[in-house]
Amino acid sequence: MMGGFFSAIGRLFGQQASRPVSPTKRAPSGGRIAEPARPIVAKRPTVSVAPAPTPAPANRTGPAVKQDSAAADDSELVLLRREVVDAKLDVSAYEFSLRGELHENVRSQGRGVRGFMDRMLIDHVNSVNAAVLRERRIFIPLAESSLRSTLVDHLPARSSILLSPEKPGRGVDPYILGRLTALREAGIQVWADDCASSPWLASAADVLDGVTLRIALRMPMEISESMEALKRDFPVLPRAAWDVNTMEEYEAMRKLDCASFAGGFVTHRGNWSGNPLSPEVMCVATLVNQVREDADMQQIAAILRQDMAMSYRLMRYVNAAARGLNHQVSSIEQALLIMGQAQLDRWLTLMMLGGGLGGNGAVLEAALVRARFMELLGQGYRGEDTGDRLFVLGLFSMLDIALKVPLEEAIRPLNLPTQMREALLEQKGTLGNFLALAEASQNGETQRVMQHAVALGLTVRKVNARHIEALTWVNAPEVAVAAPNFESSL
Repeated sequence: MMGGFFSAIGRLFGQQASRPVSPTKRAPSGGRIAEPARPIVAKRPTVSVAPAPTPAPANRTGPAVKQDSAAADDSELVLLRREVVDAKLDVSAYEFSLRGELHENVRSQGRGVRGFMDRMLIDHVNSVNAAVLRERRIFIPLAESSLRSTLVDHLPARSSILLSPEKPGRGVDPYILGRLTALREAGIQVWADDCASSPWLASAADVLDGVTLRIALRMPMEISESMEALKRDFPVLPRAAWDVNTMEEYEAMRKLDCASFAGGFVTHRGNWSGNPLSPEVMCVATLVNQVREDADMQQIAAILRQDMAMSYRLMRYVNAAARGLNHQVSSIEQALLIMGQAQLDRWLTLMMLGGGLGGNGAVLEAALVRARFMELLGQGYRGEDTGDRLFVLGLFSMLDIALKVPLEEAIRPLNLPTQMREALLEQKGTLGNFLALAEASQNGETQRVMQHAVALGLTVRKVNARHIEALTWVNAPEVAVAAPNFESSL
Protein backbone atom coordinates (compact mmCIF):
# COMPACT_ATOMS: atom_id res chain seq x y z
CA MET A 1 0.00 0.00 0.00
CA MET A 2 1.09 3.59 0.00
CA GLY A 3 4.40 4.67 1.42
CA GLY A 4 2.81 7.48 3.45
CA PHE A 5 0.79 5.14 5.69
CA PHE A 6 3.42 4.97 8.45
CA SER A 7 3.87 8.72 8.55
CA ALA A 8 0.12 9.14 8.87
CA ILE A 9 -0.52 6.66 11.67
CA GLY A 10 2.58 7.85 13.46
CA ARG A 11 0.86 11.15 14.08
CA LEU A 12 -1.94 9.34 15.85
CA PHE A 13 0.30 9.56 18.94
CA GLY A 14 -1.09 13.02 19.58
CA GLN A 15 0.97 15.00 17.07
CA GLN A 16 -2.09 16.94 15.96
CA ALA A 17 -0.56 20.03 14.44
CA SER A 18 1.41 19.66 11.26
CA ARG A 19 5.05 20.57 11.68
CA PRO A 20 6.58 23.00 9.22
CA VAL A 21 8.91 21.33 6.81
CA SER A 22 12.15 23.11 6.08
CA PRO A 23 12.40 24.01 2.41
CA THR A 24 15.06 22.12 0.56
CA LYS A 25 16.87 22.67 -2.69
CA ARG A 26 17.61 19.97 -5.16
CA ALA A 27 19.69 20.08 -8.29
CA PRO A 28 18.00 18.34 -11.24
CA SER A 29 19.96 16.79 -14.03
CA GLY A 30 19.83 20.00 -16.05
CA GLY A 31 21.66 21.95 -13.35
CA ARG A 32 18.75 24.22 -12.39
CA ILE A 33 18.17 24.55 -8.66
CA ALA A 34 14.50 24.43 -7.70
CA GLU A 35 13.30 27.30 -5.56
CA PRO A 36 12.34 26.70 -1.93
CA ALA A 37 8.70 25.95 -1.25
CA ARG A 38 6.53 29.03 -1.58
CA PRO A 39 3.79 30.15 0.80
CA ILE A 40 0.69 27.99 0.65
CA VAL A 41 -1.62 30.73 -0.65
CA ALA A 42 -0.85 32.24 -4.04
CA LYS A 43 -0.52 36.00 -4.16
CA ARG A 44 -3.50 37.84 -5.53
CA PRO A 45 -2.70 39.60 -8.82
CA THR A 46 -3.27 43.33 -8.96
CA VAL A 47 -5.97 44.00 -11.53
CA SER A 48 -7.15 47.49 -12.49
CA VAL A 49 -9.77 48.69 -14.94
CA ALA A 50 -7.17 49.39 -17.55
CA PRO A 51 -4.11 47.33 -16.66
CA ALA A 52 -0.81 48.28 -18.15
CA PRO A 53 0.89 45.61 -20.24
CA THR A 54 3.54 43.63 -18.43
CA PRO A 55 6.94 43.70 -20.17
CA ALA A 56 8.54 40.39 -20.96
CA PRO A 57 11.40 39.41 -18.61
CA ALA A 58 14.84 40.16 -19.97
CA ASN A 59 15.94 36.52 -19.94
CA ARG A 60 12.90 35.23 -21.83
CA THR A 61 12.84 34.51 -25.52
CA GLY A 62 9.87 33.98 -27.75
CA PRO A 63 6.59 35.91 -27.98
CA ALA A 64 5.34 37.67 -24.89
CA VAL A 65 2.08 36.55 -23.32
CA LYS A 66 -0.68 39.17 -23.20
CA GLN A 67 -1.47 40.43 -19.72
CA ASP A 68 -4.74 38.97 -18.49
CA SER A 69 -7.38 41.68 -18.21
CA ALA A 70 -10.22 39.32 -17.30
CA ALA A 71 -8.58 37.71 -14.30
CA ALA A 72 -10.93 37.39 -11.37
CA ASP A 73 -10.03 37.26 -7.72
CA ASP A 74 -7.94 34.14 -7.12
CA SER A 75 -9.87 33.55 -3.89
CA GLU A 76 -12.69 32.23 -6.13
CA LEU A 77 -10.49 29.39 -7.37
CA VAL A 78 -10.82 26.04 -5.62
CA LEU A 79 -7.80 23.74 -5.50
CA LEU A 80 -8.73 20.19 -6.50
CA ARG A 81 -6.68 17.03 -6.19
CA ARG A 82 -7.04 13.48 -7.35
CA GLU A 83 -4.82 10.45 -7.03
CA VAL A 84 -2.95 9.00 -10.00
CA VAL A 85 -2.50 5.26 -9.48
CA ASP A 86 -0.56 2.50 -11.18
CA ALA A 87 -1.84 -0.86 -12.37
CA LYS A 88 -1.63 -2.19 -8.79
CA LEU A 89 -3.82 0.65 -7.45
CA ASP A 90 -0.91 2.18 -5.56
CA VAL A 91 -0.72 5.98 -5.58
CA SER A 92 2.18 7.11 -7.76
CA ALA A 93 1.28 10.77 -8.26
CA TYR A 94 -1.30 13.49 -7.68
CA GLU A 95 -3.02 15.71 -10.18
CA PHE A 96 -3.79 19.28 -9.10
CA SER A 97 -6.17 21.64 -10.85
CA LEU A 98 -7.98 24.90 -10.14
CA ARG A 99 -11.62 25.59 -10.84
CA GLY A 100 -13.94 28.44 -10.08
CA GLU A 101 -17.59 29.23 -10.51
CA LEU A 102 -16.77 31.77 -13.21
CA HIS A 103 -14.14 29.62 -14.87
CA GLU A 104 -15.83 26.29 -15.56
CA ASN A 105 -15.46 26.78 -19.32
CA VAL A 106 -12.04 28.42 -19.42
CA ARG A 107 -11.32 27.37 -22.99
CA SER A 108 -14.26 29.43 -24.22
CA GLN A 109 -13.07 32.54 -22.37
CA GLY A 110 -9.80 32.98 -24.18
CA ARG A 111 -6.14 32.71 -23.40
CA GLY A 112 -6.19 35.40 -20.71
CA VAL A 113 -8.35 33.53 -18.20
CA ARG A 114 -6.60 30.21 -18.82
CA GLY A 115 -3.22 31.87 -18.42
CA PHE A 116 -4.28 33.46 -15.13
CA MET A 117 -5.52 30.14 -13.79
CA ASP A 118 -2.35 28.38 -14.90
CA ARG A 119 -0.21 30.93 -13.06
CA MET A 120 -2.26 30.49 -9.90
CA LEU A 121 -2.03 26.71 -10.23
CA ILE A 122 1.77 26.86 -10.55
CA ASP A 123 1.91 28.98 -7.39
CA HIS A 124 -0.13 26.39 -5.50
CA VAL A 125 2.00 23.51 -6.76
CA ASN A 126 5.15 25.34 -5.70
CA SER A 127 3.74 25.47 -2.16
CA VAL A 128 3.83 21.66 -1.97
CA ASN A 129 7.28 20.82 -0.66
CA ALA A 130 8.81 18.38 -3.15
CA ALA A 131 10.91 16.73 -0.43
CA VAL A 132 7.73 15.77 1.44
CA LEU A 133 6.20 14.01 -1.55
CA ARG A 134 9.31 11.89 -2.04
CA GLU A 135 8.67 9.45 -4.89
CA ARG A 136 5.31 10.97 -5.84
CA ARG A 137 5.02 13.06 -8.96
CA ILE A 138 2.71 16.06 -9.38
CA PHE A 139 0.64 16.33 -12.55
CA ILE A 140 -0.66 19.77 -13.51
CA PRO A 141 -2.75 20.56 -16.61
CA LEU A 142 -1.42 23.59 -18.48
CA ALA A 143 -2.20 25.27 -21.78
CA GLU A 144 0.56 25.29 -24.38
CA SER A 145 0.82 29.10 -24.18
CA SER A 146 1.72 28.86 -20.47
CA LEU A 147 5.09 27.38 -21.43
CA ARG A 148 6.06 30.89 -22.52
CA SER A 149 5.98 32.01 -18.90
CA THR A 150 9.15 31.68 -16.82
CA LEU A 151 7.02 30.54 -13.86
CA VAL A 152 7.08 27.05 -15.35
CA ASP A 153 10.85 26.95 -14.85
CA HIS A 154 10.37 27.01 -11.08
CA LEU A 155 8.13 23.97 -10.79
CA PRO A 156 9.45 21.17 -8.54
CA ALA A 157 11.76 18.88 -10.47
CA ARG A 158 9.38 15.93 -10.07
CA SER A 159 6.48 17.75 -11.70
CA SER A 160 4.71 16.43 -14.76
CA ILE A 161 2.87 18.80 -17.06
CA LEU A 162 -0.31 17.67 -18.82
CA LEU A 163 0.06 19.86 -21.89
CA SER A 164 -2.98 20.84 -23.97
CA PRO A 165 -1.90 21.90 -27.48
CA GLU A 166 -3.70 24.99 -28.75
CA LYS A 167 -3.66 23.82 -32.36
CA PRO A 168 -3.41 20.02 -32.42
CA GLY A 169 -4.02 20.06 -36.16
CA ARG A 170 -0.59 21.65 -36.70
CA GLY A 171 2.93 20.61 -35.79
CA VAL A 172 4.49 21.91 -32.59
CA ASP A 173 5.88 25.44 -32.70
CA PRO A 174 9.75 25.49 -32.77
CA TYR A 175 9.90 27.74 -29.70
CA ILE A 176 7.61 25.41 -27.75
CA LEU A 177 9.69 22.45 -28.91
CA GLY A 178 12.77 24.09 -27.43
CA ARG A 179 10.94 24.75 -24.18
CA LEU A 180 9.86 21.12 -23.97
CA THR A 181 13.46 19.99 -24.39
CA ALA A 182 14.71 22.39 -21.70
CA LEU A 183 12.03 21.33 -19.23
CA ARG A 184 12.81 17.68 -19.78
CA GLU A 185 16.51 18.31 -19.14
CA ALA A 186 15.55 20.05 -15.87
CA GLY A 187 13.71 16.95 -14.64
CA ILE A 188 10.17 18.10 -15.47
CA GLN A 189 8.12 15.63 -17.49
CA VAL A 190 5.69 16.71 -20.20
CA TRP A 191 2.74 14.54 -21.22
CA ALA A 192 0.58 15.25 -24.26
CA ASP A 193 -2.94 15.62 -22.92
CA ASP A 194 -5.66 13.99 -25.02
CA CYS A 195 -4.37 14.73 -28.50
CA ALA A 196 -4.02 11.22 -29.98
CA SER A 197 -3.69 10.96 -33.78
CA SER A 198 -2.81 14.64 -34.10
CA PRO A 199 0.02 16.24 -36.09
CA TRP A 200 1.05 18.08 -32.90
CA LEU A 201 1.68 14.80 -31.08
CA ALA A 202 3.56 13.32 -34.02
CA SER A 203 5.93 16.30 -34.20
CA ALA A 204 6.51 16.50 -30.42
CA ALA A 205 6.73 12.78 -29.59
CA ASP A 206 10.53 12.69 -29.34
CA VAL A 207 10.58 15.17 -26.44
CA LEU A 208 7.50 13.92 -24.57
CA ASP A 209 7.39 11.57 -21.60
CA GLY A 210 3.94 10.11 -22.15
CA VAL A 211 0.47 10.62 -23.55
CA THR A 212 -2.93 10.62 -21.87
CA LEU A 213 -6.35 9.77 -23.23
CA ARG A 214 -9.43 11.22 -21.53
CA ILE A 215 -12.04 8.53 -21.83
CA ALA A 216 -15.10 10.07 -20.17
CA LEU A 217 -16.78 11.29 -23.37
CA ARG A 218 -15.61 8.53 -25.70
CA MET A 219 -17.33 5.33 -26.78
CA PRO A 220 -15.57 2.03 -25.90
CA MET A 221 -14.73 1.31 -29.56
CA GLU A 222 -13.21 4.76 -30.00
CA ILE A 223 -11.14 4.34 -26.84
CA SER A 224 -9.83 0.97 -27.97
CA GLU A 225 -8.94 2.26 -31.44
CA SER A 226 -7.16 5.32 -30.03
CA MET A 227 -5.11 3.24 -27.59
CA GLU A 228 -4.15 0.74 -30.28
CA ALA A 229 -3.09 3.61 -32.55
CA LEU A 230 -0.93 5.11 -29.78
CA LYS A 231 0.64 1.73 -29.11
CA ARG A 232 1.40 1.26 -32.82
CA ASP A 233 2.63 4.78 -33.66
CA PHE A 234 4.45 5.63 -30.41
CA PRO A 235 5.43 2.30 -28.84
CA VAL A 236 7.96 3.78 -26.40
CA LEU A 237 5.65 6.46 -24.99
CA PRO A 238 3.88 5.42 -21.75
CA ARG A 239 0.09 5.67 -22.00
CA ALA A 240 -2.28 6.87 -19.28
CA ALA A 241 -6.06 6.84 -18.95
CA TRP A 242 -7.60 9.99 -17.50
CA ASP A 243 -11.15 10.61 -16.23
CA VAL A 244 -11.68 6.94 -15.39
CA ASN A 245 -14.92 6.86 -13.40
CA THR A 246 -15.58 3.21 -12.53
CA MET A 247 -13.60 0.10 -11.64
CA GLU A 248 -14.92 -1.50 -14.83
CA GLU A 249 -13.36 1.29 -16.88
CA TYR A 250 -10.11 0.89 -14.95
CA GLU A 251 -10.00 -2.84 -15.71
CA ALA A 252 -10.69 -2.17 -19.39
CA MET A 253 -7.91 0.43 -19.63
CA ARG A 254 -5.48 -1.78 -17.73
CA LYS A 255 -6.05 -4.51 -20.33
CA LEU A 256 -5.14 -1.93 -22.99
CA ASP A 257 -1.69 -1.63 -21.35
CA CYS A 258 -2.14 1.75 -19.71
CA ALA A 259 0.47 2.47 -17.05
CA SER A 260 -1.32 5.17 -15.03
CA PHE A 261 -4.92 6.00 -14.21
CA ALA A 262 -6.72 9.03 -12.78
CA GLY A 263 -10.38 9.62 -12.07
CA GLY A 264 -13.23 9.08 -9.69
CA PHE A 265 -13.00 5.28 -9.85
CA VAL A 266 -10.69 5.25 -6.81
CA THR A 267 -13.55 6.28 -4.51
CA HIS A 268 -16.47 5.13 -6.66
CA ARG A 269 -19.43 3.70 -4.76
CA GLY A 270 -20.98 0.54 -6.21
CA ASN A 271 -24.12 -1.43 -5.47
CA TRP A 272 -22.98 -3.40 -2.43
CA SER A 273 -26.36 -4.21 -0.89
CA GLY A 274 -26.36 -7.65 0.68
CA ASN A 275 -22.60 -7.79 1.26
CA PRO A 276 -21.86 -8.89 4.85
CA LEU A 277 -19.25 -7.49 7.20
CA SER A 278 -16.39 -9.88 7.88
CA PRO A 279 -15.83 -11.33 11.40
CA GLU A 280 -12.55 -9.42 11.60
CA VAL A 281 -14.30 -6.10 10.99
CA MET A 282 -16.99 -6.95 13.54
CA CYS A 283 -14.27 -7.64 16.11
CA VAL A 284 -12.68 -4.24 15.48
CA ALA A 285 -16.12 -2.60 15.72
CA THR A 286 -16.56 -4.16 19.16
CA LEU A 287 -13.26 -2.67 20.27
CA VAL A 288 -14.22 0.75 18.87
CA ASN A 289 -17.42 0.66 20.93
CA GLN A 290 -15.52 -0.33 24.07
CA VAL A 291 -13.14 2.59 23.62
CA ARG A 292 -15.94 5.08 22.93
CA GLU A 293 -17.82 3.90 26.00
CA ASP A 294 -14.77 4.53 28.21
CA ALA A 295 -14.35 0.85 29.00
CA ASP A 296 -11.58 -0.19 31.34
CA MET A 297 -8.30 -0.85 29.55
CA GLN A 298 -8.24 -4.33 31.09
CA GLN A 299 -11.49 -5.15 29.28
CA ILE A 300 -10.08 -3.88 25.99
CA ALA A 301 -6.87 -5.86 26.52
CA ALA A 302 -8.94 -9.01 27.18
CA ILE A 303 -10.74 -8.58 23.82
CA LEU A 304 -7.46 -7.97 22.01
CA ARG A 305 -5.92 -11.14 23.43
CA GLN A 306 -8.66 -13.14 21.69
CA ASP A 307 -7.37 -11.91 18.33
CA MET A 308 -3.68 -12.76 17.94
CA ALA A 309 -3.34 -10.94 14.65
CA MET A 310 -4.79 -7.71 16.05
CA SER A 311 -2.60 -7.95 19.17
CA TYR A 312 0.46 -8.48 16.98
CA ARG A 313 -0.33 -5.44 14.84
CA LEU A 314 -0.88 -3.27 17.92
CA MET A 315 2.41 -4.28 19.51
CA ARG A 316 4.36 -3.84 16.30
CA TYR A 317 2.79 -0.45 15.63
CA VAL A 318 3.43 0.90 19.14
CA ASN A 319 7.05 -0.29 19.15
CA ALA A 320 7.60 1.27 15.71
CA ALA A 321 6.01 4.63 16.47
CA ALA A 322 7.32 4.94 20.06
CA ARG A 323 10.87 4.00 19.19
CA GLY A 324 12.19 6.81 21.42
CA LEU A 325 11.36 4.84 24.57
CA ASN A 326 14.22 3.28 26.54
CA HIS A 327 12.72 -0.19 26.26
CA GLN A 328 10.35 -2.06 24.00
CA VAL A 329 6.70 -2.36 24.91
CA SER A 330 6.12 -5.98 25.90
CA SER A 331 2.48 -6.19 26.96
CA ILE A 332 -0.89 -5.16 25.54
CA GLU A 333 -1.65 -3.18 28.70
CA GLN A 334 1.54 -1.16 28.25
CA ALA A 335 0.73 -0.54 24.59
CA LEU A 336 -2.77 0.69 25.43
CA LEU A 337 -1.45 2.95 28.19
CA ILE A 338 1.12 4.55 25.87
CA MET A 339 -1.35 4.99 23.03
CA GLY A 340 -4.17 6.53 25.06
CA GLN A 341 -7.89 6.43 24.39
CA ALA A 342 -8.16 9.04 21.64
CA GLN A 343 -5.33 7.61 19.56
CA LEU A 344 -6.53 4.05 20.11
CA ASP A 345 -9.90 5.13 18.66
CA ARG A 346 -8.16 6.45 15.55
CA TRP A 347 -5.94 3.41 15.17
CA LEU A 348 -8.89 1.01 15.41
CA THR A 349 -10.78 3.03 12.79
CA LEU A 350 -7.79 2.68 10.47
CA MET A 351 -7.84 -1.05 11.15
CA MET A 352 -11.49 -1.17 10.06
CA LEU A 353 -10.64 0.66 6.86
CA GLY A 354 -7.65 -1.56 6.13
CA GLY A 355 -9.59 -4.74 6.84
CA GLY A 356 -11.46 -4.70 3.55
CA LEU A 357 -9.11 -2.94 1.16
CA GLY A 358 -7.43 -5.98 -0.32
CA GLY A 359 -4.29 -4.06 -1.21
CA ASN A 360 -6.05 -0.91 -2.49
CA GLY A 361 -3.79 1.67 -0.90
CA ALA A 362 -5.34 4.53 -2.87
CA VAL A 363 -8.60 4.32 -0.89
CA LEU A 364 -6.81 4.38 2.47
CA GLU A 365 -4.68 7.32 1.40
CA ALA A 366 -7.74 9.23 0.18
CA ALA A 367 -9.44 8.54 3.51
CA LEU A 368 -6.44 9.81 5.48
CA VAL A 369 -6.20 13.02 3.44
CA ARG A 370 -9.94 13.61 3.90
CA ALA A 371 -9.74 12.95 7.64
CA ARG A 372 -6.77 15.28 8.19
CA PHE A 373 -8.33 17.92 5.89
CA MET A 374 -11.52 17.92 7.98
CA GLU A 375 -9.57 17.96 11.23
CA LEU A 376 -7.58 21.02 10.18
CA LEU A 377 -10.70 22.87 9.05
CA GLY A 378 -12.41 22.16 12.37
CA GLN A 379 -9.59 23.15 14.72
CA GLY A 380 -10.79 26.13 16.75
CA TYR A 381 -14.05 26.33 14.79
CA ARG A 382 -16.22 28.99 16.50
CA GLY A 383 -14.23 28.63 19.68
CA GLU A 384 -14.74 24.86 19.89
CA ASP A 385 -12.11 22.40 18.74
CA THR A 386 -14.04 19.85 16.69
CA GLY A 387 -10.94 18.57 14.90
CA ASP A 388 -10.69 15.22 16.70
CA ARG A 389 -14.29 14.26 15.94
CA LEU A 390 -13.90 15.40 12.34
CA PHE A 391 -10.81 13.25 11.81
CA VAL A 392 -12.63 10.07 12.82
CA LEU A 393 -15.75 11.18 10.91
CA GLY A 394 -13.63 11.55 7.77
CA LEU A 395 -12.35 7.98 8.15
CA PHE A 396 -15.81 6.58 8.89
CA SER A 397 -17.22 8.30 5.81
CA MET A 398 -15.20 6.00 3.56
CA LEU A 399 -15.86 2.73 5.39
CA ASP A 400 -18.36 1.66 2.75
CA ILE A 401 -15.81 2.08 -0.05
CA ALA A 402 -13.17 0.14 1.87
CA LEU A 403 -15.46 -2.64 3.04
CA LYS A 404 -17.69 -2.85 -0.07
CA VAL A 405 -20.90 -2.62 1.94
CA PRO A 406 -23.52 0.18 2.15
CA LEU A 407 -22.43 2.91 4.56
CA GLU A 408 -25.45 2.35 6.83
CA GLU A 409 -24.45 -1.31 7.19
CA ALA A 410 -20.78 -0.44 7.69
CA ILE A 411 -21.51 1.79 10.70
CA ARG A 412 -24.40 -0.30 12.11
CA PRO A 413 -22.14 -2.24 14.57
CA LEU A 414 -20.76 1.06 15.88
CA ASN A 415 -22.58 2.84 18.68
CA LEU A 416 -22.08 6.26 17.14
CA PRO A 417 -23.66 9.42 18.58
CA THR A 418 -26.77 10.63 16.76
CA GLN A 419 -24.94 13.76 15.56
CA MET A 420 -22.24 11.67 13.88
CA ARG A 421 -24.70 9.18 12.36
CA GLU A 422 -26.77 12.02 10.87
CA ALA A 423 -23.63 13.64 9.48
CA LEU A 424 -22.54 10.36 7.85
CA LEU A 425 -25.90 9.27 6.43
CA GLU A 426 -27.62 12.59 5.74
CA GLN A 427 -24.85 15.21 5.98
CA LYS A 428 -26.87 17.06 8.62
CA GLY A 429 -25.58 19.64 11.06
CA THR A 430 -22.19 21.28 11.35
CA LEU A 431 -20.31 17.98 11.12
CA GLY A 432 -22.33 17.16 8.01
CA ASN A 433 -21.32 20.47 6.43
CA PHE A 434 -17.63 19.70 7.01
CA LEU A 435 -18.10 16.24 5.49
CA ALA A 436 -20.03 17.63 2.52
CA LEU A 437 -17.25 20.15 1.87
CA ALA A 438 -14.58 17.43 1.98
CA GLU A 439 -16.54 15.13 -0.35
CA ALA A 440 -17.19 17.99 -2.79
CA SER A 441 -13.48 18.80 -2.84
CA GLN A 442 -12.62 15.15 -3.50
CA ASN A 443 -15.24 14.90 -6.26
CA GLY A 444 -14.25 18.15 -7.97
CA GLU A 445 -17.60 19.85 -7.28
CA THR A 446 -16.48 23.46 -7.11
CA GLN A 447 -19.82 25.11 -6.43
CA ARG A 448 -20.57 22.74 -3.53
CA VAL A 449 -17.15 23.49 -2.03
CA MET A 450 -17.96 27.21 -2.12
CA GLN A 451 -21.48 26.65 -0.78
CA HIS A 452 -20.38 24.67 2.26
CA ALA A 453 -17.36 26.89 2.89
CA VAL A 454 -19.70 29.88 3.14
CA ALA A 455 -22.04 27.93 5.45
CA LEU A 456 -19.10 27.21 7.76
CA GLY A 457 -17.71 30.75 7.61
CA LEU A 458 -14.57 29.61 5.78
CA THR A 459 -12.84 31.29 2.87
CA VAL A 460 -11.85 29.34 -0.21
CA ARG A 461 -8.28 30.45 0.40
CA LYS A 462 -8.33 28.77 3.80
CA VAL A 463 -9.87 25.62 2.33
CA ASN A 464 -7.11 25.46 -0.30
CA ALA A 465 -4.41 25.98 2.33
CA ARG A 466 -5.78 23.24 4.60
CA HIS A 467 -5.99 20.89 1.63
CA ILE A 468 -2.26 21.24 0.96
CA GLU A 469 -1.45 20.93 4.67
CA ALA A 470 -3.44 17.69 4.87
CA LEU A 471 -1.66 16.23 1.87
CA THR A 472 1.72 17.23 3.30
CA TRP A 473 0.85 15.64 6.65
CA VAL A 474 -0.10 12.29 5.13
CA ASN A 475 3.12 12.11 3.10
CA ALA A 476 5.67 13.43 5.61
CA PRO A 477 8.24 10.69 6.45
CA GLU A 478 8.44 11.03 10.25
CA VAL A 479 7.86 7.47 11.45
CA ALA A 480 10.48 4.86 10.63
CA VAL A 481 9.34 1.47 9.40
CA ALA A 482 10.40 -0.84 12.19
CA ALA A 483 8.66 -3.97 10.87
CA PRO A 484 8.31 -4.85 7.17
CA ASN A 485 5.01 -5.49 5.36
CA PHE A 486 2.89 -3.83 8.03
CA GLU A 487 0.50 -2.55 5.37
CA SER A 488 -0.08 -6.02 3.94
CA SER A 489 -1.17 -7.26 7.37
CA LEU A 490 -3.99 -4.76 7.71
